[in-house]
Amino acid sequence: MHHAIPAAALPADLTICSVGEWAPRLRSCLAAADTAAGAPPLYLDAAAVEEVDAAGVQLLLALANSLGRERLRLVAPSTALMRACRALGAEHLLAEDQAPEATP
Repeated sequence: MHHAIPAAALPADLTICSVGEWAPRLRSCLAAADTAAGAPPLYLDAAAVEEVDAAGVQLLLALANSLGRERLRLVAPSTALMRACRALGAEHLLAEDQAPEATP
């Protein structure tokens, strides 16, 4: 039985100035994630993101691509993150079912 991976929190600044710092942290989340088919999603708390640019969205896209289709879940994405994803054609990162389910 798979269990949801606890959500990690994204920073307030997810721009070209900070992605170099955050990429290794997100890669460690990826390393901890089960990459097998049918594995649970990786949840990232995105509520605190205040500034985001193309580099930040690209980092999230790379993580999503590494995990496999629809495995990355952004919990409570901020308005800034939603706008950036929509502007850059990455709406699929904003799936409707974003809340992690309780697991035993």
